[in-house]
Amino acid sequence: MHGEVPPSGAHPLTVVQKQSRLRPFLVALALVGSACVVATRVPATSVVLITLDTTRADRLSPYGFRDAVMPALDRLAREGAVFDQATTVAPLTLPAHASLFTGLLPPRHGVRDNSSRSLSSDHVTLAEILRARGFRTAAFVGSTVLDPDRGLDQGFEVYRGVSSSRQRRADAVIDDAIRWLGGMSGAPFLLWAHLYDPHRPYEAPEPFASRHDPYVAEIAYADSQIARLLAALDERRLLDHVVVVVVGDHGESLGDHRETDHGVFLYESVLRVPFILRAPGLSPRRVTSLVRLTDVMPTILDLLGLPAPAIDGVSLINTMNGADPDLEAYAESLYPRHWGWAPLFALRSGRFKLIDAPRPELYDLARDPFEERNIVDDRPVLAKALRSRLRTLWGNGHLPTAPVVAVDLRARLAALGYVTGRFPASAERQQLPDPKDCAGTFESGRCR
Repeated sequence: MHGEVPPSGAHPLTVVQKQSRLRPFLVALALVGSACVVATRVPATSVVLITLDTTRADRLSPYGFRDAVMPALDRLAREGAVFDQATTVAPLTLPAHASLFTGLLPPRHGVRDNSSRSLSSDHVTLAEILRARGFRTAAFVGSTVLDPDRGLDQGFEVYRGVSSSRQRRADAVIDDAIRWLGGMSGAPFLLWAHLYDPHRPYEAPEPFASRHDPYVAEIAYADSQIARLLAALDERRLLDHVVVVVVGDHGESLGDHRETDHGVFLYESVLRVPFILRAPGLSPRRVTSLVRLTDVMPTILDLLGLPAPAIDGVSLINTMNGADPDLEAYAESLYPRHWGWAPLFALRSGRFKLIDAPRPELYDLARDPFEERNIVDDRPVLAKALRSRLRTLWGNGHLPTAPVVAVDLRARLAALGYVTGRFPASAERQQLPDPKDCAGTFESGRCR
């Protein structure tokens, strides 16, 4: 576990350089922060952020799932805001969390894959902003994908990764979180707990394993640990003074579109994630507008009365009050390149979603939520417009080169089931196999 360490951790910028980079933003905080309008009018003092790995929204009781009881999530939903159409930026843990903590899309923060380079110290994270304002900051994560050397430790004075093993259960993560809370003495804080349990292999403890299918059992077990954390906040009389956010990093295919788990495709089973927010003074509500993982950071800052830096995400305060921000949602998967297949990119605008692939796909999610009917030939003008906009976001052909994956990192990812093969030499996406044609061949890496 890290002790008192500078926000830059092991990154190349010195503490002085990091402080210099933050100074203009801190001036803005001082000038503007007190004037920010927040929806609740009851200022929050701290933040508890819980990220659920590999959790699709439609397997949670607040989203209508009826085959499992999830009391903690149901409580947060009753007492806060439930975002029905929250979407991630990538079906992989590291790039999704990098976007969550920076408010930036993957092409801007540069973390495009679990085996990608670590998040650069050039980017300002939520933890850095809050620590610079006097917040105590701690993170307890459940997977080696998010170990300190992956760059998300920036701004955390305490950051416990997984180290010797490849993952750890939610009870161990929450034990650490509760223990750390016990040392708080009135200072504002940011506490991040990452629960990896819904990720394969599904090995939930009893009684959850006997009550549900293996995947749902893991989510129900994670819910029981969230309940422990909420109880600890209640006991310390902190719950009514903190912003509590529960959000998924990405979903799980569970066989949809012939994908067993996640990482390759960009269908809603892996992009739509749960997002529940409870804050002081916030009355219960459901938000049906499209929102993004990049919006979490600026929303938290807004609820604390602090402005966000220039990022891709936006505050959802007005959205929670009924406004429709009419946002577009970008997503990408460069993971297919490890098999020598074409990377995928997606853009959702309103009810329509384009997946840019060698054979492009267009879906009307209002009429076809399971993405079973490709209407790209029926709406060529719309498809062309979305494709043009999408390619400006991901670089229009300028993809990162293959990362040099250290032997240790390769082994850590392989232990979790992730492939870290060689990228193809060809830079022409259209010349590479379409992952749709390769579905079901992930083990061999060969298209039929």
